[in-house]
Amino acid sequence: MRYNLASYVYEPINTLLEKPTGIRKARRELIGKAYGKVIELGVGTGLNLPLYREDVEVIGIDVSEGMLKKAERKKSPARVKLLRGDARSLPFPDESFDTAVSTFFLCVVPEKERVLSEIKRVLKPDGLLLTMECSPTRNPVFWNFLRGLSSLTSKITGTDFRIDIGELLRRNGFEVIEEKNLVNGAVRILVAKPSPEP
Repeated sequence: MRYNLASYVYEPINTLLEKPTGIRKARRELIGKAYGKVIELGVGTGLNLPLYREDVEVIGIDVSEGMLKKAERKKSPARVKLLRGDARSLPFPDESFDTAVSTFFLCVVPEKERVLSEIKRVLKPDGLLLTMECSPTRNPVFWNFLRGLSSLTSKITGTDFRIDIGELLRRNGFEVIEEKNLVNGAVRILVAKPSPEP
């Protein structure tokens, strides 16, 4: 329910904030790395859909009908299919995708370990996970502000700046191969691949 309500404000807020912070440019660069068959978790209102190349096939998953209805209006050079679904139980066989995309999804979704287990399961062994997420900043003043803000936003939207996404990935079977910080580290961009099974 809260994501259906958030669908009305999500895109205007993101549009307002992303350009001056460099997030919009970084989003475009990150999505440009997607290749082959792509699954986008928490596709939301489809902000990424216009940024995919025409040579990829995208399946976008979201639990919110409201978000998906807005995503359906987006034009994309890629072949896109949108599905209502839960990232904790993805309806796809093992090793189905070349790329998984999560932008501001892992920092809001519950049961993150279970979601990452599912992402790893449906990714091919040489596949890529492309993420852009809220993250703890290394600036102590900014961190104190975001920690207080997270106690509120985590209850309303699920957004939590206190979770180190890089560490979360490493603990759950991924190797981080690229990492970049924006907005004093409050936004982190990571490219990861499944770690080999022992």
